[in-house]
Amino acid sequence: MYALGLSLSAAATLPYFRLGQLDVGLPIQAFGVIVAIGVLIGASLLRRYAEWHGFSDDHIRGLTGWVTVTGFIGAHVFDVLFYQWDDFVENPALIFMIWKGIASYGGFLGGAMGWWFYVWWKRLPMREMADITVIGLLVAFSIGRIGCTVVSDHVGAAVANPDAWYAGLAMDYPRALNVGNLAKHYPHMTGEVIKAWNLGLIEFMYLVPVNTFILWLSFRKAKPNGTDAKTGRAKFIHKTNAGMATVLTGVLYAPIRFFLEFLRPTDTDPRYIGMTFAQWCSIAAFTGAAILAYRIVKNGKPSEPVAETAGEAQRQLKMAFRESDEEVAKDKKKGDKDDKAEKGKASAKNEAKKGKDIKMMETLPEDDDEELAKEALAAGKKADKDEEKDEEKAEGKADDDKKAEK
Repeated sequence: MYALGLSLSAAATLPYFRLGQLDVGLPIQAFGVIVAIGVLIGASLLRRYAEWHGFSDDHIRGLTGWVTVTGFIGAHVFDVLFYQWDDFVENPALIFMIWKGIASYGGFLGGAMGWWFYVWWKRLPMREMADITVIGLLVAFSIGRIGCTVVSDHVGAAVANPDAWYAGLAMDYPRALNVGNLAKHYPHMTGEVIKAWNLGLIEFMYLVPVNTFILWLSFRKAKPNGTDAKTGRAKFIHKTNAGMATVLTGVLYAPIRFFLEFLRPTDTDPRYIGMTFAQWCSIAAFTGAAILAYRIVKNGKPSEPVAETAGEAQRQLKMAFRESDEEVAKDKKKGDKDDKAEKGKASAKNEAKKGKDIKMMETLPEDDDEELAKEALAAGKKADKDEEKDEEKAEGKADDDKKAEK
């Protein structure tokens, strides 16, 4: 640790950088692009884990939609209520301006509400659905912190001791740019740069090993658990109880968020009984997760995936889809053949009718008048219709006999 401290203290402070708009013909914010990438990757992992546990595509899409929408709404609503209250009192319409401010814990709370409603509505197993959701959410949120880093969205306080070993993780913010109102918060610092914390970067660095651990815990091989008596297929169970990935995520994330709040300037975020909204949420999250972890260890049971690994489950799904597509193709081909046969049969009947009509016209005497010819032709057509009805009755009787035999 001492050697690490010496190396960091000798290293230069991180240079300031910021990604703004991406010029691709339209003004696209880099932050929005990174967040969208995080959501897509998180949703992909969520789907992979859910399919491994046998949940239908409808539930996967429904859960993802509810959590995403309510999460974004909650992120804005709680930000307005706990960070922009004075502005909200002056302009109540601010609550509907979802693009003006978001809070991460607000997103967690909003997403949790949407998650709970959907799971309750569909009567799904809560602990398994919690793990499915957290796996996608954790990855998406962590990638989103990259966006916070590159746009300097969470600028912390100035480093108290710029010569300390840990100052190597701070960033040199140009004073002239007044990033995060640093020049306003620290008017006594007159240098060209102000060495301050990039809280998004610190949190992302912490979340990398957390993601590694949670994903390893969740996607490691399941244990064999006998054979299903009805289907004869092998059964599997996880090595940890359902819900454990969720509570461990809460236990691991809450402390870093609690202590990062102390690295903010004291006059940036409102305090409630001496602590910020995020700190109170961190205390609640840590306490609730710890209690649930104890209950899951004591009374929980493992979930039952449909295969030994998620990769094997994906291969089985692809094979099932391929077999289904082949069956559909066979049915379509058979239907096309039947249609052609029916059309050929109908065409042959029409040709036979035409031949009979022509033959009947040819056998009429030449000296018969036109009326006699018409009557004979009509009689022939009536006979053909009677013949068709007899054939239909015979076919219907045959079908009834087959049904009776079945």
